[in-house]
Amino acid sequence: MLISILTGLVFAVLYFMLTQAYPRQVIKVTFALSIIVYLAIAIYYFYRRQWMPAIFGLIFGLLYASMWFFWQSRIPFATEMLKAVTSISRSYPATFAIAFLGLFVQTAYSVYFITVITGCYEMYYDRNTRSTPGKLKVLIVFCFLSFYWTSQVIKNIVHVTIAGVYATYYFLMGSPQGMTKSPTWESFKRACTTSIGSICFGSLIIAVIQTLRALAQMLRGDGDNGLLIFLACIIDCILGCLQGLLEYVNKYAFCQVAIYGKPFIPAARDTWDILRDRGVVQIINDNLVGNVWAMGAITSGLLSGLASYLYLWWAKPSFNSNGDFTYVIVTMAFVMGLQMVFTVGSVIDSGVSTTFVCLAEDPAALARTKPELFESIRATWPAVVQGVHYS
Repeated sequence: MLISILTGLVFAVLYFMLTQAYPRQVIKVTFALSIIVYLAIAIYYFYRRQWMPAIFGLIFGLLYASMWFFWQSRIPFATEMLKAVTSISRSYPATFAIAFLGLFVQTAYSVYFITVITGCYEMYYDRNTRSTPGKLKVLIVFCFLSFYWTSQVIKNIVHVTIAGVYATYYFLMGSPQGMTKSPTWESFKRACTTSIGSICFGSLIIAVIQTLRALAQMLRGDGDNGLLIFLACIIDCILGCLQGLLEYVNKYAFCQVAIYGKPFIPAARDTWDILRDRGVVQIINDNLVGNVWAMGAITSGLLSGLASYLYLWWAKPSFNSNGDFTYVIVTMAFVMGLQMVFTVGSVIDSGVSTTFVCLAEDPAALARTKPELFESIRATWPAVVQGVHYS
């Protein structure tokens, strides 16, 4: 596993440096690769005569190809945002330390959750009748809610911490007051104290939906009633759409929490105004920047999996003499490599989101403190000089 972690880390660092040096080229290449991957998936499944995944692959491939032509005018803005955010991140490496700390805590908590669920089944599951008693069902619901809520809190503490660093840089770097001595530590303290109530409340909303989705998926997988399974599928689909929308709003609401220390409800209300006023631009920007890290993560996962496979083939460890664990080890290596780049990407994602909110709220602050950066952004997005119109 060490070799897969090292491979993922090395690739994540190199990919970050490449993105900082050539943001425009990376955006274009990764977007083109997305089109190629989707079309390749479609061709593969058409060849295998598996029509549904083939049709979905074709639809997404054609959709991405059409977006390639319609979004060309937005690439310069995404380039400037990516260039600025990666440069700031390099100046504050503690943001990456916070992101990897969050990954470690989340992994440890996931292991703890699996242990608790296993213990609940061992204690209450009736092996004689092969049935799940009511007490166990209640415990499972509680455990899932607790797991999802805690996971969301961990993730959002990291997001608010990193967003606070970018907000501090946006407003204070270049001002007479200047940057604070330890912006990451100060932001982390705010996230864990004055902002923790907003973080917990916003996280609970998503956790409740995730728990309901888990219950719907359990009904879909365990039920013998066709109508019940059909209804569970519909409910899961509706909840999935609602979860995606609320997670998107939450990301920007927590930027407001990090920047201004707002309670969650006012932050969400102001976020809705921003998305209503600038939503199309930001959705396109999110897709262009997010695609960079998605393709990077997949590449990292493949390289980590390949490195683990080559190690097993060359070293031939005794525990895998028959190759029984090759698939499991390579899969775990792929996931680890994936997470290395996604963790780095989460820092950039938080930075891009925060910078966008700051630009929407107070573009004049950037013009005062960093006029060169402001002019380069305004050249690609002239509407930046206009503030958001709140309802």
